[in-house]
Amino acid sequence: MNGALIFGKTPKGFDELTHRTAAVPQRLRSVLILVDGKTRCAELMQKCSFIPQCDEHLVWLEDHGFIEVVATGAASGSAMPSASASPASAPAVLSPKNALLSMAQELLGTHASVVMQRLQDTEDTREALAQAVERCHKLIRLSIDEKKAEQFRKLGAALLAGDAPSR
Repeated sequence: MNGALIFGKTPKGFDELTHRTAAVPQRLRSVLILVDGKTRCAELMQKCSFIPQCDEHLVWLEDHGFIEVVATGAASGSAMPSASASPASAPAVLSPKNALLSMAQELLGTHASVVMQRLQDTEDTREALAQAVERCHKLIRLSIDEKKAEQFRKLGAALLAGDAPSR
């Protein structure tokens, strides 16, 4: 897989995350959540290092129309829109807070309301969101499920790291 490709969610991908149609197997949902329309494939693979067979999951998601190539990251790190980028893929770029909210809803389902409220009440800075992820992790661990809490922490950290400027 070309490490310079940048994937974004398609309308079908957003619909899957919003409505949980079960068209995407559970083990691939984490990868779908991490696709943000900004991160090059090579960087995404590093973030997904805790997910076995992440590269195969990306191929499956693309083959089934949940993600698409929206740009090609140049060697300098800038993104050049590809010819296939369309206005329909524009919503693929979510703010860090909205990405966390989407991830919480997807991961926790009916138990997400308290966590989502805490995230909504958080200032929209990386530091504040990182602190909120830790507080929500503790809440989820105590009131919902320890495995979900760890998954929330890992995915939250990966989402926030994906928004970090390149160094």
